[in-house]
Amino acid sequence: MADAKKVVLPPMLVRRIKTLQRLSGLSEENYRSLLWGYGVESCTELTITAGHSVAKVLQEMVDRIPEHQQFRQPYRELKGRSALMATGRQLRMLEAMWMDVTRQTNRREALAAYGAWIETRFGIRSVEWIERDHVGRIKFALEQMRAQREM
Repeated sequence: MADAKKVVLPPMLVRRIKTLQRLSGLSEENYRSLLWGYGVESCTELTITAGHSVAKVLQEMVDRIPEHQQFRQPYRELKGRSALMATGRQLRMLEAMWMDVTRQTNRREALAAYGAWIETRFGIRSVEWIERDHVGRIKFALEQMRAQREM
């Protein structure tokens, strides 16, 4: 019987694992212990499933470090919700458009104003509750605000 072809871990996943190892501050000894738990000595020897598992463990470690939490993408926790709701990417786009047209200079005040505008204008009590059907209308309104501001 022929040997099964060895599946090579994609270079992008290897880079991600190594980057997460560095960001987590995990010592080389502890990193090797983590890999030994998967029965390998190098991340390049991992299966694709195990590679994703190691990356997930390391990402969770990085996410617990306070200085890395400030760089987390807003609305990331909304991933995987109903297809009727706006995606995190759409919500970030709308928020960025708002930041472009708002007069507020403080981010916290600008986000509060954004929430109030969404509720007043569209009757949506929370930005996280924006549905996909609303995204186009909100985007259009923000584009109109930008156009008026540029006049």
